[in-house]
Amino acid sequence: MALPPHAQEWMKRAEIDYIGPFVKAWAAFNAWYRHDSGQATERAMLDFAIRHHNSRLRRHALPLLNNGNGTAEAERLKLAICDLQQKLDAIQFEVTPKGRLERISLREVCIKPLINWQRDQLDRSGQRYVAAKIQGGQYEITVTSIRTAQVKFQHVQAQYDANNVYEHPNFTNNLSEPQRTALRQFYDACNPRPMTDLVQGGGPALDISIMQFQCTAQDLLAGLVETLYAMRNALLHGEVDPDPQVLACYEPAYRIVMAFLARVA
Repeated sequence: MALPPHAQEWMKRAEIDYIGPFVKAWAAFNAWYRHDSGQATERAMLDFAIRHHNSRLRRHALPLLNNGNGTAEAERLKLAICDLQQKLDAIQFEVTPKGRLERISLREVCIKPLINWQRDQLDRSGQRYVAAKIQGGQYEITVTSIRTAQVKFQHVQAQYDANNVYEHPNFTNNLSEPQRTALRQFYDACNPRPMTDLVQGGGPALDISIMQFQCTAQDLLAGLVETLYAMRNALLHGEVDPDPQVLACYEPAYRIVMAFLARVA
């Protein structure tokens, strides 16, 4: 029985892509941070690797990202980072974690997710702005007059979606311009996955091979780990097709993971 076209494409590329080496390298990296972190959840393990002062990755990889480090090891890592982002810039590599559409890119990466967020409240100019998770994991947003207890705006959504709130008819009809501004500022800050642009985000200049990023070395390290993790998940969840440009992203990704392994070994 002949293979379907999709399977034939995979067979043609079986010996020329970096999917296998990347998966194996990530498996080694995963084994390291599981062991060193001592944490129970994947999120806590990754946070340890990125942020904890006792993380060997943080201690040994950050110096390679700093400006002025011209060692061969630093240059190899920076070249791999540059290659990865240039390849990601050339495509729209998108994934859907928990139903959210997100692009894999250092230009749009969540480096500071809100962990176990449940509720926030803001009292301003006589109004109470509340956002909370309710039964079933839905988000409920309300604006209430503190003096009269009148509910001026209420909306429930299945998952966080700020634009869906701001496009609601009652957002315009029931709230004044200052109240709309306050709700925007408040609800934007409730985003469980705020995205950061590490390339043109307005941070300090960081020279990475022939590219210049605008972020700290700490944020770039966090962004790299999150991006590589997203690429790993895309493979495991079947979101990667045998597109030559997508597969090409895994070659520099493999080099980055191997550079990390060399520093934590």
